[in-house]
Amino acid sequence: MLGSHSGHWAWEEENLPSDTGEKRFGLGDSVGSQTMPISEAIARENRVIFSRGEREFMAGEIIDCAVLRGEIDPLWDEFVRIGECDRLANEQGLEPDESAVDAAAIAFRYQHDLITAEETERWLETRGVSLGEFGEYFARKYWGRTYSGATQAPASSYETGAAEEKDLFLVDLILSGSLDQMAQRLSYRIAAHADENSGEEGAKEERARFLTARRITDLATWLGQFGRDEEWLNEMLAAEASYQRRVARILTEQALQKELGPLRLNLTRFELETVEVDSKDAAAEVVACSRNDGMEMSEIADEGRYPFHSSEVLLEDVPSEQQQKFLSVKAGTLFDPISRGDGFEVWRVKTRTEPSLQDVTIRARLEKRIIDRCFNELLSKYIDWKFFLPPSE
Repeated sequence: MLGSHSGHWAWEEENLPSDTGEKRFGLGDSVGSQTMPISEAIARENRVIFSRGEREFMAGEIIDCAVLRGEIDPLWDEFVRIGECDRLANEQGLEPDESAVDAAAIAFRYQHDLITAEETERWLETRGVSLGEFGEYFARKYWGRTYSGATQAPASSYETGAAEEKDLFLVDLILSGSLDQMAQRLSYRIAAHADENSGEEGAKEERARFLTARRITDLATWLGQFGRDEEWLNEMLAAEASYQRRVARILTEQALQKELGPLRLNLTRFELETVEVDSKDAAAEVVACSRNDGMEMSEIADEGRYPFHSSEVLLEDVPSEQQQKFLSVKAGTLFDPISRGDGFEVWRVKTRTEPSLQDVTIRARLEKRIIDRCFNELLSKYIDWKFFLPPSE
């Protein structure tokens, strides 16, 4: 299913400025060719992420619990699709844009504050990922974005995947941050169950819902695919029941309205129309056609054969350096041209919508804030993190 990049990425020392004077590298550093011994790869899924008392939760179990919650299927399908793109690109002898692959790795390191080679190596080693796997991850992602040939729809599932596929999938989950997020979700459930001390209360109802949702007819065989039994399942379903009971208590309409109050501005929704042009003069022409002639942005784009797209964004998702521009804008506002790489973008606000609890996205964000605040208190009481603190999703 999976290909591999055999090329060598260019050294990019200048891309990661640092005052430390230590060695800095992009994917082209020679250490990127290191491979991980089989014993380390196997140990990767057995690394303890957090514990509750003497009960330890390893990376492999965190993924298995995510299977129960229905979170794995879309991630696995995308993993298989990307792997197929990577395999086909390698079979056809296609060469990646090394600067794009290297830029993605550098962006990752900035995001995780990994400026030096030593910091990056330590971060990867802690999580059981080799430098070679780090580079190959970004090469796969590159082909997942850019390969334009025909591919087959994913036919496998995580439960039935080969051990090698599952191990590489774990690498992707680690580097994408998905494993961190799964660990956080599981820790909420374990903490809720510990706080209730309710045994297996509610597990029977959760079990019925789970079997219906997964359409499982032979439970023992299904669990056996990843080495679990019904005792483990009942433990996890009881934790799920505890979590759902607590969430039901805290996510009231009154609580959501109270949460929304101070966040109304940040959760304001803007529908943006964007025209992309290749020069400042062309950008000025787009602005003039819209302001003076009253032309629609899509009409201007069609006439000038410029790329056009429409998107929606919440104010809190707008880059911080641009948020000030949105604070007082109304529908129809046209922004001054914005430099983007070798060209320019012209933005027009088509609509501005105040936040409402009827908006699914707004409601989900408010719910998450309330849930995170509640469970962060429980985590400090019941959960001992071994590798990292839970992320902010």
